[in-house]
Amino acid sequence: MAQFLDENFLLKNETAKRLFFHVAKDLPIFDYHCHLSPQAIAEDKPFDDIARMWLEGDHYKWRVMRANGEPESLCGGSGPWDEKFVAYARSLSKAAGNPLLQWSHLELRRIFGISEVLTPQNALEIRGKANHVLASERISPRSLLAKFNVKVLCTTDDPVDDLHWHKAIAEEQKAGSGFQTKVLPAFRPDKALNAGDIAAWNKYVDELGKAAGTEIGSYEALLDALAKRHNYFHAMGCRLSDHALLVPPYAPASETELDIIVKKGRRGAELSPVEQEKLATALLLHFARLNAQKGWTMQLHIAALRNVNPRLFKAFGPDVGGDSTSDAPIIAPLASLLGALENEGHLPKTILYSLDPSKHNPLAVLAASFAGTSPFDNASQVPGKVQLGAAWWFNDQKDGMERHLKEYAGVGLIGVWVGMLTDSRSFMSFPRHEYFRRLLCNAVGEWVGAGELPDDPLYTDQLVRGICWENAAHYFGML
Repeated sequence: MAQFLDENFLLKNETAKRLFFHVAKDLPIFDYHCHLSPQAIAEDKPFDDIARMWLEGDHYKWRVMRANGEPESLCGGSGPWDEKFVAYARSLSKAAGNPLLQWSHLELRRIFGISEVLTPQNALEIRGKANHVLASERISPRSLLAKFNVKVLCTTDDPVDDLHWHKAIAEEQKAGSGFQTKVLPAFRPDKALNAGDIAAWNKYVDELGKAAGTEIGSYEALLDALAKRHNYFHAMGCRLSDHALLVPPYAPASETELDIIVKKGRRGAELSPVEQEKLATALLLHFARLNAQKGWTMQLHIAALRNVNPRLFKAFGPDVGGDSTSDAPIIAPLASLLGALENEGHLPKTILYSLDPSKHNPLAVLAASFAGTSPFDNASQVPGKVQLGAAWWFNDQKDGMERHLKEYAGVGLIGVWVGMLTDSRSFMSFPRHEYFRRLLCNAVGEWVGAGELPDDPLYTDQLVRGICWENAAHYFGML
């Protein structure tokens, strides 16, 4: 019987073991989408408490704690950290099959050298041991990035951000700080697209105008301001845009009509749902064109149904564990959006994610329709130009990742995929790459063992190297 998280965890045959230990294990990490704080990386303050590292801002953990009946003060609230740590241990003891059980114990082992199984009874003792390691080894954001060999890390940033902390990190590295990880911004303009709350939209547009140094009173001025910020991000090393879409919008409109919509909104008048969709469509097309011109990649995160618990949202705001999965149809409007961009020669490199796992196969099929050589643009000759994104959020667990791999491989070209990401707010989350790499090597090993894939390094070793590191390093153009 296998031991919990033993050396061969998730590796079920000799090919899988060889691929993990001799090919995948020590490859660098290219974490192209996360929510880590660039300020924390710039300041690099040592951590002093595993409880805060684990539980502050991590809605993955809050969800299982709420499910276990823990009071909100011990989840996202302001309860004592020792009680929160015990409450998490109490919840984890009931989390069989949930990746948090394995991730948390991997983090204890890889970061703190603690192999004991966490229980409510030993939680405070383990917290004390971990905190001793934090203090004695002065573990900090940068030391963790170095420990896990993170070569590139892309944060998530609003166009109005001055990127002060990214600039500070870059200047320090240029001066020879010794810190090797490239920390780059990603352009996330969701607030410009979302005009459902017109007061909030106007407040944001005012901030955007200030950041761009322009008054925004028209559609043309809005496009100009966003283009200026896009240029600024490009100068700061950004090569990715990121967009959260419940359903991809596709309602084309003329520039005259769009100018009327923007001016109406700037007067404070509510926009109709159709007007909102027309504006969102136009701006998304605008970002895609800017991306294509500069060689950026566009990431579309689709089907996250936000803030479904109104009481939780009212008390604590967004990103606290009150989100769910939408099952709304997405393929037809997305196909129209991508088709319009391809038709005009402005389809950028694009990664398609869905929180609804039933859409993975359709998205992989759709991506393959746009992945080949375009008659319009030689730059489209990028392997996997349009591709299915990683098993995202509620899907980044064992069954979800395995299904994702097999569905993508079955209808797409898995060998050009750019691989896994953390999508995390925690500096402790990098063992998730190990978790994924073990699953990837096991999948390849099972194909070989079943006689479905040649046992040849061209088909095995190169596949694993590409998905874990090399494809991302070539695709994003940041190295």
